[in-house]
Amino acid sequence: MRFKSKKAAVLTVLALLLVVQAVFAGISNTSDSRAVTMAEAQGGMTEYGSDITAAVDSADKSESQTEDNTVSITEEEVVSADLNVVYRSTLTLTEAVDKFEGNIDKGDYDNKIVSYTSERLCIYAEPDFTSELLGVMYSGSEGEVVEAGEEWSKITSGGITGYVRNVNVLFGKEAEVIASTLGHKTTKVVDGGAAVYDGASRSSRQLGTIAGGGEVEVLDSVNGFFMVSYKDEYGYILSEDIIVNYGLDTAISIEVEKQRQEEEAAAAAKKAADEAAAAAAAAAAAAKKNSSVTTGSVRGAYAATPEEIHLLAAIVYWESGWEPAHGQLAVANVVLNRVLSPRFSQNTIASVIYAPGQFTGVAENGAPSARFQQVLNMTNEQLNVRGCYDAAVKALSGQNNIEDYAFFISVKKANYARYTKYTIINNHCFYMF
Repeated sequence: MRFKSKKAAVLTVLALLLVVQAVFAGISNTSDSRAVTMAEAQGGMTEYGSDITAAVDSADKSESQTEDNTVSITEEEVVSADLNVVYRSTLTLTEAVDKFEGNIDKGDYDNKIVSYTSERLCIYAEPDFTSELLGVMYSGSEGEVVEAGEEWSKITSGGITGYVRNVNVLFGKEAEVIASTLGHKTTKVVDGGAAVYDGASRSSRQLGTIAGGGEVEVLDSVNGFFMVSYKDEYGYILSEDIIVNYGLDTAISIEVEKQRQEEEAAAAAKKAADEAAAAAAAAAAAAKKNSSVTTGSVRGAYAATPEEIHLLAAIVYWESGWEPAHGQLAVANVVLNRVLSPRFSQNTIASVIYAPGQFTGVAENGAPSARFQQVLNMTNEQLNVRGCYDAAVKALSGQNNIEDYAFFISVKKANYARYTKYTIINNHCFYMF
């Protein structure tokens, strides 16, 4: 059989493969008989035939015009005889032909993965949750694929080689999109330097060389070459002579992670202790300086443990993480006002915060709820991304911007007629009965 073009030949082969796959799928689904009739085969051809015939015809017609003038083909469902499952190919038939002919260059992440989960991604010694835990990848970390599987893939990252679940990582183009969003792409010449050609071919005239380590701006990729700007003109460098890096993190071992956590905990404890001491000193100085200020604007410093400071910062984050600084300070002062007020039986920061029915969603049976526990698990630095830890420290040092107010509510739900006095700070109304 002769074909008008190479594309027509490849498309015809793909059509036959689709029919054969459909036949094998029918075989695996039939328990009583392994015979496949010609009608079944023709049925498979009918299912795919119209689109494939149209693709072949359009490919033949476009061949007589220009090679690049291809017709967009819709995605095809492909049947796997080995697994007897149906999945949807991400390539159109035209793109599949280009793949066979080598017209599509590989992307930066064709053989890489990017972890993009909200939790740490575990790397196991075997494709099994019960196997040894070798290391972890945090969100936005990358690795290279050693062996791709259907549920698990073997990867290497940061010197750690093991298995991760496919559902927790991104591959190929998706990985590249996320990498370009999270990181900063750099393209540098390999240490040995690179030759620059005036065409995407080794036989092209050499324009010069670029020293190793030099950063270049890649404009396009063509047939295994990168197109670059070189001395006010365009040149081409072999893709293997360019190192592409997005600056993403890599995996760390369990031992390294444990050491980091211990160091961070120690640093956080020291920082909290230093801040508490500084806050107490500042409170004493402020009390002396502002002794003439009316009662309620400056309250004496409240001595708190590092754990209490963290808890107070957590409730500020929970109730007013998106409020301005003076709104967060007011929430922290509500807690301290209750601690110091004879109207309330709770007289500690913890007992006020976990009191039944006081802070919605915070407590369950006198203990932190699962959702609030997630906030408690944050570091002081994480709580302070929006200034919540600073608000807690300022309140503890005696900075009080709401006098003796002990309640607050959303301005949308406030019933001002019931309050003996109140003040509004952004989205919250602080009040007293």
